Amino acid sequence: MTQSMITFVVGLAVLLVVAFMLAQRYMHDHKGDEMVQWLDAHHMGWMHRKH
Repeated sequence: MTQSMITFVVGLAVLLVVAFMLAQRYMHDHKGDEMVQWLDAHHMGWMHRKH
């Protein structure tokens, strides 16, 4: 592997670890209650593909 490819892979791994840690901290602080309320309040039809 070239040096730039190694740098890219290591950088991507670091970003994924940081994102995972932030998500874990957010879920620990909020216990997931607000997420359920948000999902109930917002229509999720945009996730379904239009035929």
